[in-house]
This record gives sequence, structure tokens and C-alpha cells, in this order.
Amino acid sequence: MKFPAGNRYTVRLEQIDRLGTTWIVRVHKKSLFFRTLVSSDWFLDGTQARGFAEQIAGELRSGRGAENVEHRAPGWTLRRPTR
Repeated sequence: MKFPAGNRYTVRLEQIDRLGTTWIVRVHKKSLFFRTLVSSDWFLDGTQARGFAEQIAGELRSGRGAENVEHRAPGWTLRRPTR
């Protein structure tokens, strides 16, 4: 499933059958002819993964999340839930 995230980014939510119940949220940055993987986040709950994908796509659309996504360190990133 693809989420609109502005003109330079795409956010994809995938569930790969051979990996079981794992949901993957991937953010790609588009350049002239290529697409570069910026981040990959794995979830065990589909609802949580969809919420995260929508949140990241919204941040990238508004322009304030691009630096956070591109420059974050690998590993867990804890975010305060939005209400």
C-alpha cells in the first residue's frame, strides 16, 4: 500500500507472506532516475504499522519530517503518540 508523501518521497506499507505477520514501512526518496531507501521500520501489528505510515507521510508532506527521517540513527525511535 502506498501513501502520498509529497513530490520527493514515497511511503510504502508491505506485508511479505514469507516473513509471517511482519509489516514493513519503507520510505523512499526519489531522485532524477533512481529511488533510494531512506528508512525501513518493522511492526508486528498491522494497525500500528498503518498509523506509523500515515504519520510519517503527513510529516513528509508538511516538510518538517524530512530531516528527521533522513538523519535518524538506526534502531528504535520512540515517538509520543498523537491524540
